[in-house]
Amino acid sequence: MMSGNNEIGFLKVGKYRIPILKILYKSKYIPSEIAKKMNTTISQISRTLSELEKYGLVICENPDMKKGRIYSITEEGIIILNKLGEN
Repeated sequence: MMSGNNEIGFLKVGKYRIPILKILYKSKYIPSEIAKKMNTTISQISRTLSELEKYGLVICENPDMKKGRIYSITEEGIIILNKLGEN
């Protein structure tokens, strides 16, 4: 967990980071569903989810799965979205 400002800066420099958090704020999704909603590639979404996970903003609920990994936003992710006024 960081101070808040670090996460905000991190989120703002990435094209997909805030939109992914907003999607996960509404429900849990697998990367292919997020990619479809955002009209981008699964690899781009997976890469961004990994970055968000390192910051503790999202969590994979079934990390042992090779396919069908379900992601959700963490409490920290919700707090940061609220600070940004993005939810």
